[in-house]
Amino acid sequence: MKNITYSTLLLTLFLTVATSITLRAQELLVELPLSTQVQSSSQIIEGKVISKNSFWDNHHHNIYTVNTIEVYKVFKGQTHTEIIEVITPGGTVANQFEVVTPSLTLNVGDIGVFLLDDNNVSISNGTSHSKFQPYASSQGFYKYDLQNNTVFNPFISDTGITTSFHNTIKALTNTTNVVEVSNFDAEAIYNNYISNRDDNGAIGITGFSPTIINGGVRDILTINGIGFGSTQGTVNFRDANFGGNQYYTALDSQVLSWSDNQIEVEVPSRAGTGDIQVITSFDFTTTSSSDLTVFYSQINPSNGTTNFQSQHVDLNGSGGYTWQMETSFDANSAANASFVRAFESWVCTTGINWEIGAVTTTDVIADDDVNVIRFDNGTELPAGVLGRCTSRFGSCTNASSPGGIDVVVTELDIVFNDVFTGDLSVLSWEFGPGTATGFEVDFESVAVHELGHGHQLAHIINPGEVMHYSIANGQNSRILGPSDLAGAADVMDRNTNTTVCGAGAMTASACSSLGIDDVYISEHVSIYPNPAKNNLNILTSSNLQLELATIYDVRGRLVVTKNLNTTYTLNSIDVSQLQNGVYFIKINVENNTITKKFIIE
Repeated sequence: MKNITYSTLLLTLFLTVATSITLRAQELLVELPLSTQVQSSSQIIEGKVISKNSFWDNHHHNIYTVNTIEVYKVFKGQTHTEIIEVITPGGTVANQFEVVTPSLTLNVGDIGVFLLDDNNVSISNGTSHSKFQPYASSQGFYKYDLQNNTVFNPFISDTGITTSFHNTIKALTNTTNVVEVSNFDAEAIYNNYISNRDDNGAIGITGFSPTIINGGVRDILTINGIGFGSTQGTVNFRDANFGGNQYYTALDSQVLSWSDNQIEVEVPSRAGTGDIQVITSFDFTTTSSSDLTVFYSQINPSNGTTNFQSQHVDLNGSGGYTWQMETSFDANSAANASFVRAFESWVCTTGINWEIGAVTTTDVIADDDVNVIRFDNGTELPAGVLGRCTSRFGSCTNASSPGGIDVVVTELDIVFNDVFTGDLSVLSWEFGPGTATGFEVDFESVAVHELGHGHQLAHIINPGEVMHYSIANGQNSRILGPSDLAGAADVMDRNTNTTVCGAGAMTASACSSLGIDDVYISEHVSIYPNPAKNNLNILTSSNLQLELATIYDVRGRLVVTKNLNTTYTLNSIDVSQLQNGVYFIKINVENNTITKKFIIE
């Protein structure tokens, strides 16, 4: 059987069956009930990540991270040792990077409840500790927020760690005899924080700039306030991978300056739209009263100390990368055609130089120089995972680059689920070209999202954009929006203008000469002249009703809004006040939205 995977960073599908019958999804995960997770896990423990190291598996197929866990409590299972190891996909070995999405990524210091399964990865890291894997990928870790007494995974948030959440776990495991391996009391820590927190208003965020910014591209956010102290603390952003229901902490190296009244920080790749949080070195916390908007974001492989921007190169000798469909995927004509439509969306709108080559018999995800497109086999993917992308990166020394190296994309693998079973049996694929309805999941929308990760775009929180972190059943998101295009244009600027690691620069795909989204709409809507100087004209066929045009600059700032005359086939917008540069125009056409790129000169 086959399941879903994507190409380096990815999308999650989350299943919630409500009276509205909507299945929410994010990072190609479908929500599994906690009862199913508890029943299916072989081991459930409370613990803390005390260290992590990455290794190649014994076949040298993939990199895995060994997370060393200090065990506090055992809710289920026979392992009562003080130390266990949790194996997660992806990591960094000797400046070779592998990013797997979706997957559980743990940080040293993370505390929570781990729902674990027996380990099936052959890996030698020189220890004799019991090894496990998270059950249901990132759903298998319930992280604690000790300052707020809350616990959460990608889909669930619960208040009351030792009361509500622990009691639920105990009830589901039919036991009151929790094994105390080490002394740890989450409630006592929370109560101590409450009694010692700063209630005198001596710390606060008074503002920040800019209010619209991009993630993973070293854009700098300046946070103004009072009471930050002179010693560096941490800056937290809403985590786009989880729809903003938890915070993601910037690396220490991304905090560029820290004073009592001002902080400068690079916005990390996983930052999403929402409030920002500052935690001082004395554990005082303050949160902004207004939201930061993250327009687009890019994937950053990391060595734990530095996050790196990456780029594509001329890997195939023809200016880019060659993908290959595995035999059974190629033979599925509906999936094949849907994927090709998604593929052309990126190739023909951004110029990414990708091509689909000969069919391959390669049916594994491995470091094998094959950019494979395939369905999964059996239970290859964790429970609840609909799709997963693996991105591999190589590097070379460059003393002038951040972290001292340049990073390039060396391989991209995408895997899809061909049959939904068990808790996912309510779902089915809509391969198109018709749109998904009801419990159908739109395959083309998922494919175009996953290919966006291959383009090295990360998740954002902006419904309607292809790289929005989630998609629901019955939803269709196939057309690239302003943030998708702006983020991709920035990647392509590096791809085509920078030569790194001895490889040739990528050359833009010839298909991109058609213009943004012309693969779909050149016969319906066109803009001219391009480049423009004084006026930008929008020409449409007489049977289409244009409604609204909005123009954005490459940083995502709205610069022009104009209602369009629905009775005219030609509308004109004055752009004479815009500075020279690249812009995106978003046009509302009846119930659809299309986006085109144009230049002012």
